[in-house]
Amino acid sequence: MQFITLYSSEDVVTARIEGSSGSVWRISPPSRRKVINQLLSNHGDMTLRLHWNLQRDLGKGGTVEHTLEKHSVDLEPGSPVRAGLAALLLGNRTQPVLVPHMFPNFIRAPIGPEAKPISQLYDGDEEGYQNVTLSLKQDRSLDGSGVQEWWDVAVAGCSRDCGVLPMVIFNDKVSPPSLGFLAGYGIMGLYVSVVLVIGKFVRGFFSEVSHSIMFEELPCVDRILKLCTDIFLVRETGELELEEDLFSKLVFLYRSPETMIKWTRGKD
Repeated sequence: MQFITLYSSEDVVTARIEGSSGSVWRISPPSRRKVINQLLSNHGDMTLRLHWNLQRDLGKGGTVEHTLEKHSVDLEPGSPVRAGLAALLLGNRTQPVLVPHMFPNFIRAPIGPEAKPISQLYDGDEEGYQNVTLSLKQDRSLDGSGVQEWWDVAVAGCSRDCGVLPMVIFNDKVSPPSLGFLAGYGIMGLYVSVVLVIGKFVRGFFSEVSHSIMFEELPCVDRILKLCTDIFLVRETGELELEEDLFSKLVFLYRSPETMIKWTRGKD
């Protein structure tokens, strides 16, 4: 049960799903007869599918709005479920039909697009899913248009609130919207982003070093300093032509790394 420790109380919710269909079941008589014949046929399996769709508020985080999944139960020829459903459609039965292992009531709502049942909470995997009953309800329309039908699903053997299907949903924690662009790429995306940011910072710190070494790491600057001092002296005396020559010499030194190295070489 270590799985439970990954969630807090606010991460777990119970959805109470209405068992009665929200819409009337409309089927033409030929299609109804075809379904009955398929249920009573001894050729090929038939499949019952239960779909669920969970919607997440993207304003509170996450990258996928809808998570979908389904559970299927194959009905073999001669199955009592097939016979019971055929009897419901023929009007020969009023009792609900029992469908075993149909309803997974523990669902994990992840960040991704699939909301699968939590296998750790079931004994024998799908054999631990809840049994449900299917019944076809009928009522005569008030406007005289005929009999209206709808399907009703209930948890088998329920003692109270039989018209409600309880589904316990475990919601995975999601990052806030401000970090959604990182969470969408998973842990590898986060790792690559951090490495790129650090790499860019380190590269920016050292990228200009090669250009500044010849100006900041000179071994002996006495001759350069003397040249600068001479420039200031001749400027004070008004010898502008000599100042121009000395300044041109200084510019040439800084434009010629080889000459600068010779000029600033340490004294032996």
